[in-house]
Amino acid sequence: MFKNLTDILTTDCEVIKFNKEEFFYPIYKNGSSSLKTYAERQNLPLLKNKEISNLKKITVFLRSPKERFVSGVYTFFHLTNTQFVDEKILKKIENLKIINRHFVPQYLWLLHLQKYFNGIIELKSVKELYKLIPNRDGPWTNNSIVWREITPEDKNKILSIDYEKYVEVDEKIIKKYMNRSVELKILIKEFKI
Repeated sequence: MFKNLTDILTTDCEVIKFNKEEFFYPIYKNGSSSLKTYAERQNLPLLKNKEISNLKKITVFLRSPKERFVSGVYTFFHLTNTQFVDEKILKKIENLKIINRHFVPQYLWLLHLQKYFNGIIELKSVKELYKLIPNRDGPWTNNSIVWREITPEDKNKILSIDYEKYVEVDEKIIKKYMNRSVELKILIKEFKI
């Protein structure tokens, strides 16, 4: 279903060492900008690729798939300097002609993590992350884009497309594994898309 995932699967796989025993895997639209900014301010180590292969457990913060999809598509429009939600582009997103790390299923992020890590992941709600870090930085904080909050009209436009393929697998993962730990390879195999 999802093809041409070069943008997602060929980038560095990063994990933040939050403390001696906790490691967090940042996923776009799941507090990743806030987490990375916090890590920079606190001088927390950022581990990449093979540096994460020997870790025992990594915490992954998941977000409501529908909420994340809307937010991710809206962020995509802003980051591509589109001043409004364009229905032609939405149609391309619906037909998988445009895919982006901000709105692809969180499952694909887990697939990316598996390139370097096959241990235990602990799945938590992104709300738990916000209890740990005080800042709420967004992907727009370090660039010149003027951010405007999503309007009900824009949200409805995004939700008018068939977005089920973007959220279905994540909903199943959350239903079964939220607030639980699981071997990453088992989860990947169980929910293969």
